[in-house]
Amino acid sequence: MTIVAYQGEPGAFSELSAKKFFGSGVGLKPLTTFRDVFEFVSRGSSRFGVVPIENSVFGSIHQNYDLLLSHRLFIVGEVALRIQLHLMSFPGVALKNIRSGYSQPQALGQCEDFLRKLKGVKVVAFQDTAGSARMIRQELRKDVAAIAGAAAARTYGLQIIRKNVESNHRNFTRFIVLSKK
Repeated sequence: MTIVAYQGEPGAFSELSAKKFFGSGVGLKPLTTFRDVFEFVSRGSSRFGVVPIENSVFGSIHQNYDLLLSHRLFIVGEVALRIQLHLMSFPGVALKNIRSGYSQPQALGQCEDFLRKLKGVKVVAFQDTAGSARMIRQELRKDVAAIAGAAAARTYGLQIIRKNVESNHRNFTRFIVLSKK
């Protein structure tokens, strides 16, 4: 079975990109950082890795360009993924009960218009979108919401309180597929 490394938790947009490119029969390896993905593929621990390279709203993901320069890997494919961000929490939790919202910094920036309208909600940067959904589930936090994709809501059993909270509904991220060969 082909193993594909990606940064993030199950339910992350990088995971969705890997499935879109390789199909559902691929083995997936979630890793903590982009550097971890590059090193995992460079060592031969997986044949492929998937990382985001640019977003239509926020531009290039400079760290991954730098990692491309420092690793002997090839770009063997790409995936453009429409990024739809949703506010989610535990089933039955209403928006009025939310006191904090967690997500990855770029995702928070992509939802700036929506977040600006939320009164009394503290916005907190987290390592990644799906990771914020996982944290809410693990810590049983019922006054907290995550901003992530629908796959993260399904993966962690969360309810989408508001759909498509991104400011620009033409929000796409381009992901690249990396390999040693």
